[in-house]
Amino acid sequence: MAIKPNILWIMTDQQRADSLGYARPGPSDTPNLDRLARQGVIFDAAYSSSPSCVPARSSLMTGILHHRLPLMPPSPHARTPSGLALKAGYWTVARALREHGYDTALFGKMHFQPIKADHGFDTVASCEHLPAGYSKDTTDDYKIWLESQGLTDIRFNSPAKPRLFPYRAEQHPTEWTARHAENFLRSQERTERPWFAVVSYPDPHTPYLPLEKYASQYPPENESLPDEGVNVNDSLTGLLRQSAMQDEPDGFYTPRRVEYFPRQHTQAVLAAIRASIRHIDDTTQRLLDCVNLKDTIVVFVSDHGDYGGHRGFLGKAPWLPFDDLVRVPFFWTGAGIDQGKRYGAPVQSFDLAPTLLDFAGIAPPCDSLDGISLRSALDGGIIDDQRLIVSATTEGWPMLRRGHYKHIWHSGENSSALYNLKSDPGERNNLADDPQFASLISENVAYLRALLEKPTPDIWQIEAPHPDEHSSGKTVLL
Repeated sequence: MAIKPNILWIMTDQQRADSLGYARPGPSDTPNLDRLARQGVIFDAAYSSSPSCVPARSSLMTGILHHRLPLMPPSPHARTPSGLALKAGYWTVARALREHGYDTALFGKMHFQPIKADHGFDTVASCEHLPAGYSKDTTDDYKIWLESQGLTDIRFNSPAKPRLFPYRAEQHPTEWTARHAENFLRSQERTERPWFAVVSYPDPHTPYLPLEKYASQYPPENESLPDEGVNVNDSLTGLLRQSAMQDEPDGFYTPRRVEYFPRQHTQAVLAAIRASIRHIDDTTQRLLDCVNLKDTIVVFVSDHGDYGGHRGFLGKAPWLPFDDLVRVPFFWTGAGIDQGKRYGAPVQSFDLAPTLLDFAGIAPPCDSLDGISLRSALDGGIIDDQRLIVSATTEGWPMLRRGHYKHIWHSGENSSALYNLKSDPGERNNLADDPQFASLISENVAYLRALLEKPTPDIWQIEAPHPDEHSSGKTVLL
């Protein structure tokens, strides 16, 4: 492509791969995203680098597994565990695009620390998950704007309890995020040079605060619950089982078992998630109305998934790399992208960074990125269905998918869970103790041990600023 394409990266937070209409039978909650996906290339088996937000997003920005990245030190004032965010000054795809003439912008949530750390964006309008790794007095652009309207920010008051958003529709975080992105995309300045815009919706992650317009479309009593309980985890052994079945009432990351809640609560959670996704789908269409797919690449992805009642859990704890959490929606469409193509072979969602470099005609910063360019596949080529796929290298139980076999290895205890995804897509039958798989497990463990020892690539671009410093990125609150 002689002319550098514009790039619109749309991202959601904590959305299951099977939540989009094209990925499952029955009525669709995502008609606009479905239509967009079918105009391009869908990857049905895309794996995140992590079952949790911050590591996954850091990998998406760099194409590098989280355990190999330089991280910010833990904050002594954070309300939840911290120390997972990418250190400012390190290479990112946004930095690379900016240095090659792109106008770069970020709208919504990215879990940077500090919130406006300079990771390559000229324009930033932040709408964050403030309890996650931030101090009590941390604020974001959305909160500043909301309070300027004389309103109280209620996002994180009992965030796991579904309830209607109490203010006007235009004051909802999804609307606020989309509005800032629309303003950027419609500006006359966008015609002057290529642009790269990340629109990162905070939903459908908690807090569960759908607008009444969308909540009314999904009565909780109509929601069906998965027919499986925590007993599907019985085949796990040792510390893997202990991690799944921990029961600490006061623990921040204690798994929320479905069995602990009334059926009505679980139904309300699932309904609120669907309502939030439907809302995102509508605002996504508004974004698409602002761009020309003849000169713009659109990529859609979520950082990670959600149990959604499966395996007997709500949310994303325990952070074990089951497909519920690490398989994500991932599709591309627009300029230079094949149409109507669908791949079942596994890829990594953080292939996004090297793929964008390829389309923009920019060389990778080094030869040791973990992600690879998918440009050939996006142009109708083939994908290696035997590629080794990895996730959760920071959490202590890395995952390796080799063909149909998926291996979760507890690196501290040296215990394993092994599943045949072809015959057991629900990951219920642990094959790790079957002698016929001993050599496979040994080979996988050797690979993962070596991977965990790989060093951090030396691709610093500027000296890392002091943790309290913020970028000078423009923000116009609307």
